[in-house]
Amino acid sequence: MYWQKWSNRLKQELALETEPVAVTFTGAVPEGGVQPEDKLSVCQAIKRACEGRAVTITADTCGCPGGLVSLGLGQMPAQGKERLVDFLVNREKVYSSRAALHRGQQVVQAPAGMASHVCFAPLAEAVAPPDLLLFVGKPGSLHHLLEFANYWEGGSMTAELAGPTCRTGVAYPLVSGHVGVSLFDSGARRLGRFADDLLLVAVPFARMLGIMHAFDQGVHRSRERGAEAIERQIDELGPIERV
Repeated sequence: MYWQKWSNRLKQELALETEPVAVTFTGAVPEGGVQPEDKLSVCQAIKRACEGRAVTITADTCGCPGGLVSLGLGQMPAQGKERLVDFLVNREKVYSSRAALHRGQQVVQAPAGMASHVCFAPLAEAVAPPDLLLFVGKPGSLHHLLEFANYWEGGSMTAELAGPTCRTGVAYPLVSGHVGVSLFDSGARRLGRFADDLLLVAVPFARMLGIMHAFDQGVHRSRERGAEAIERQIDELGPIERV
């Protein structure tokens, strides 16, 4: 299980204070995995896993209707949808109107029917190949991760920032194959008890291969240079012609 061996290196390279989280969408709990137990929201599952405890969510144990739909574990009946609309528009005031809510839900198609179990585990303990790796940390650390993710391909990177963490940080990168960034919506911060200075970056497993290879190219060493070294390198470029 080579992915387990990545954990310590990732924590060292990115100066992470929490565990990288492996997320696996599956039809049953993998051998050696953790059976579903308590009801948990997706953000609570992420928090537990980054603190070192593996958990599994199913339709019966998903404690948040938004997470249930975002992860593709199930659909709500019409009456439940109406209550959720009222909650998001009139009580939590996440959206100004039903129209705004509807537009916000059209960004990414939920992976309905993809899996009946979603396993969240510390990467070092993940017993099945992950579909996503989630990183919870401070902006400085996770900005390096984004640089590593774009080291080989270059070009622009897209992310979906509007919406709940279960969609922007899990469903979006899973469905699109792009790196996902979540600033943790207010509900996720409260339910998961994430500090204000933390955010989340999600990397599809296939892109992790390139990130680990980037480490081997010595990319990380450039991050260790201080401001004076960078200023010297800029000076060594010499005069730049201005048009």
